[in-house]
This record gives sequence, C-alpha cells and structure tokens, in this order.
Amino acid sequence: MANAVPSYRLYREKSGESGDFWIHSETIPERTHLHNWEISRHRHDSFFQIFLLTAGSGEIVGANDLRHFEAPCVLFIPAGAVHGFRFSREIDGLVLTALGDRLASLAAADRRIAAFAATTQVVSLRPKDENAGLLIESVRRLHAELHGRAAGRLLLLEPLMTAAIVALVRAGTLSTAQGDASATEDRIETLTTLIAAHCREHRPVTFYAQSIGVSAAHLNRLARAATGLSVQELAARQLMEAARRDLIFTPTPVQAIAYSLGFADPAYFNRFFRRHAGQTPGTFREVERRKLLVAA
Repeated sequence: MANAVPSYRLYREKSGESGDFWIHSETIPERTHLHNWEISRHRHDSFFQIFLLTAGSGEIVGANDLRHFEAPCVLFIPAGAVHGFRFSREIDGLVLTALGDRLASLAAADRRIAAFAATTQVVSLRPKDENAGLLIESVRRLHAELHGRAAGRLLLLEPLMTAAIVALVRAGTLSTAQGDASATEDRIETLTTLIAAHCREHRPVTFYAQSIGVSAAHLNRLARAATGLSVQELAARQLMEAARRDLIFTPTPVQAIAYSLGFADPAYFNRFFRRHAGQTPGTFREVERRKLLVAA
C-alpha cells in the first residue's frame, strides 16, 4: 500500500528535480492555495516537516486514520509517514521541510526526542507556555534567515532547527510531564551541567556520582535510561562538540586544541577524535571548512 503513495521532495516535486537542500521554508498558503486547500496523500522518504499553524484548521489524512487540528498548533510529520491535508481557506502559517539526518542526530542524543519524532504529532500551543514561545520564534527566525541575505545566516540554521525541535518536544510532552519532574530528571540535569563544567578535566564517573549523591553504577544506569549513553560517553560527546567547534571556527592549531580540552598528549587526542568521528582532527577541519566555503 505504501508503494502506491507517491514520495516527494516537496509536494509534487520529485527528488532531484531541483537543487539539493537540507532545509526549506515557505508559507502554508503558498502551496495549499495551488491545490484548492487539499493535498492528497504522499510521503517524504528523506525529509521531515514542521507545520506552524497560526490561523485556520483542518485534518491530517494518514495511512489509516484522520486527525483534526486547529490553530494555534504545530504538526510534525516524520520522514516516510504517509499524510495528506484538508485545510480551511483561512489557513496560515509556515512549513519547514528538512533532511531526516538532521533529526536523527538529535534523536540519538535524547530518547524523548526519538520517541516523539517516531510518529506524526499534533501539538496545541498554549499561550503561556515558554516552550511554545521558543518554538514559534525559532521557526519564524529560520524562515527569515532562509529568505534573507544577512551575514552568517547559514551558520544559524542548524542551532535554530535544534531549538525548534527541542521546544516542540517539550511543548508536546508538557501535559504528561507536569507533576512528574522526578528526582531522576533532576539528577540527569545536574549531571549534564557538571559534565559541561568538568569534562576537560577528564573526571572519572565516581566524581560525578559523589557530586550527585548516588553510586557510580546507579548514575550510569540513570544516564543510559535517559540518554542511551554512559556517563563517560556523555563526557566524550561534550568533548567532541567542543573539539568540532574549535576546529571549524577557530584558527587554533590541533595540538593547542588538544591541550585546551585536557589532553596531555596530542597523539591521544588524535586517536580519541578519530575513534568518535571516523577521521583525524586535521581532515575533519579541512572537510568542514570546505563545506562552509561551498555553502557561502
């Protein structure tokens, strides 16, 4: 049945019909009015979508179900999900279409994001919800940056998309999370803060466990349950994020970056980086800077 449903890049645009992109933004009326406010069922095998609806209402026509929505709300459509729409004529808002691999890295880092992003979602936006405010601002800012020519705009796209997804997941899970901000969540938040502050010191798990007041084994269990990673893996990820940032955006020599990240031996840093990134720091820097030059 899924094979009978067409797969598009954007609606009625087959993959490869226009230039490659990882993110696209347009107003919802731009496309819906061309099709009399109804879009037949289709899917996007490589892309996910976020619809920010500021006016109007309608229905999502899924593979086997029908779901009503009413603005203000956000619709999330994962890659590969069969969907179509029936919109009211006063529909308004923005739609983002982005490569699924940009979401995959976030889902791998947080199981709550992975669970949320696995299925089509309809999220009502509450006026006083800070997460809803961040989501709206992030989506609107993405649209503005994509259609503007301001300096450095391409560098803002990924962090803005991350903010939009995190805010969407938080807004979507707020009702079930209220009254359940457990000690586990508090401990994971504390752990994340401690890792950010001390990862360059290469502290053992016992340091973080003692700081939080649990055993090392228990803290590792909590970390794996919440993130899928051990405490040391979380610390390594933090170090890799800092290393990638310094390699791309600073002229600092690789050896100096190694020392700044707490590695006494630059050769060990090279092995550490290659183990996690699949390439040496020098090769990574060259490849990523070449990408930035091409994108600009």
